[in-house]
Amino acid sequence: MKEDIKNTSDSSKETRNVFIGAKVTPSQKEQIKSLAEQCGMTVSDYILSRAYNFKPKARLTRKEAVLLQNLDDCRSDLVKYTSALHGMSTKQRMVMFNQIPFMVGWLKELGNVAESVCQFLNAVKEKNKIPSNPKSEEE
Repeated sequence: MKEDIKNTSDSSKETRNVFIGAKVTPSQKEQIKSLAEQCGMTVSDYILSRAYNFKPKARLTRKEAVLLQNLDDCRSDLVKYTSALHGMSTKQRMVMFNQIPFMVGWLKELGNVAESVCQFLNAVKEKNKIPSNPKSEEE
């Protein structure tokens, strides 16, 4: 899952080859390894990200990915319906809905829902990365 990791270090040509160790219990090691896997990251990348005060997001489970795809399909349908309704003449829309104010409000709300779904999908698809500059907790 290394393809999910983006190294944004300013010195991208620099190879990470210096080792820093920490003593942990076996259960702590497993917990850190599990957290890194949930984020689609190596243990080194996960620990480095946390050291820079960055909290990586957990990746989606298979079930969540299927649900997300279903949500994306629904968004696509909403966009198609909106486009089809915009393509109708006023007379056709009046016949279909019989109330222009309702139609305008409905289209506006439909557009808001579609935009919210798009924002959610884009946020979820954003990959974890290692920050280029460490952030202090005081910032």
